[in-house]
Amino acid sequence: MTPYATCIVALLWAGSALAQGSPAPASPAGDESPQAGAQKAANDAPAAEAPSGLRSSLPDPVAAELKQLTDAGVKFDLQEQSELWASLIGGGRRGVSYNGLTTAKLDIDLDKAAGWTGAEFVVNAYDIHAHGPTRSLVGNLQIVSSIEAAPSVKLYDLWLDQSFFEKRLSVRVGQEGASDEFMITQYGTLFLNAAFGLPGMAATILPSGGPSYPLATPFARMSFQATDNLNLVGGVYNGDPAPPGVGDPQIRDRNGTAFRLDDHTLGVAEIWYSPDPGASHALPTTYKLGAFYASNRFADQRVDSAGGLLANPAGTGRALQHAGDWAIYGVIDQMIWRRPGTKDEGIGVFLHAMAGPSDRNLSDRFIEGGVNWRAPFDGRPDDALGLALSYLGISPAARQFSRDLVAFGGALSAYAAAEVVVEATYVGKITNWLTLQPDLQLILNPGAGIPGPFGRMKLADAIVIGTRATIKF
Repeated sequence: MTPYATCIVALLWAGSALAQGSPAPASPAGDESPQAGAQKAANDAPAAEAPSGLRSSLPDPVAAELKQLTDAGVKFDLQEQSELWASLIGGGRRGVSYNGLTTAKLDIDLDKAAGWTGAEFVVNAYDIHAHGPTRSLVGNLQIVSSIEAAPSVKLYDLWLDQSFFEKRLSVRVGQEGASDEFMITQYGTLFLNAAFGLPGMAATILPSGGPSYPLATPFARMSFQATDNLNLVGGVYNGDPAPPGVGDPQIRDRNGTAFRLDDHTLGVAEIWYSPDPGASHALPTTYKLGAFYASNRFADQRVDSAGGLLANPAGTGRALQHAGDWAIYGVIDQMIWRRPGTKDEGIGVFLHAMAGPSDRNLSDRFIEGGVNWRAPFDGRPDDALGLALSYLGISPAARQFSRDLVAFGGALSAYAAAEVVVEATYVGKITNWLTLQPDLQLILNPGAGIPGPFGRMKLADAIVIGTRATIKF
């Protein structure tokens, strides 16, 4: 472990004890996860720009230069997230794993910078270091950490956004991940398991894990605010973010510069409805109804190309191919209690459900839900406490295939009905530049009995603990 990582590890364990006792300045809590999405950024944005992170301690001349850039519409952010995870019981094996991500983001308001009204340009890149606990320790389908990925330096966001009609219509083109704006819940972004970003079902069934961290893809998106209550959002993405080939898709597009435009497409559309938006007496609520369609070809989970059983050694050994795949989903984000005299301190709940066809999908249903408490302790307005559950259902067709394997002697046990993650987490802001997030995850049926990094063995229920340290520069 590097000296830098050793220092981070010390901060992880010491800081969790300080989280309740240390005063913290008022600013949005937590870190910006790669899968947090544009909605979270919009909801959490401070009312006025002020120096934050380590830059607030810069010498006055340097701070003045940075302020001039910001006033001119050019904003640069740098952030380091480091995690230490320990697998206590179950899963593939017990052990400790380090995980890290450095994020650099350039955001240019072209109205201020160049007089281009309503335009914004964003470029975002990652330095992903270490491997994380999922493949090395646990073997689960719903990845333990939202920043886990193959080590690389990778371009992610690269887009231009143009707004019209007093920002009621927005058109964005370039490269990004679908989970930046679609299939997410506002309150779910608090949690560290990756399933609370891009839903576990979508990550499991879409080619190369879908266009989501760490793999972005070329896209075009339009968002239209039809009324104060209603938003219509739709996007078209390249259907596979990685070039063709074998092995890890993240390695096939190691640096995020494949820019593929000649594949199948993934289309996503959502309707957002918010009753009483902005009303001081109302508790904020958002309902979303969405669907996606992927035009790629998808293998049948049980039937071979001749109509027989895929598990039968005497069959063709090639799965029947289906044209296209789809899913529908719904999201509810609801604040149920707000501390008097505050805007966003209180308790919120969320629910996200997704379903699709069984015959071509390893997972055909997904449900996640949970509760967040922003500012659970007096004097700590930026802390947050959360408890959530994620259910990844294995499709009946895939489960029947596993029973066929057992019958033909190709496996010792059938797949489980689902993999379930229960997560408890706490975000504590230690200083203006350091946030710590201790986290506990209980994983039931890790891997759901499906062959993975630990082979065909059925894995015992696992308990994983960890802490994420976020340093903002």
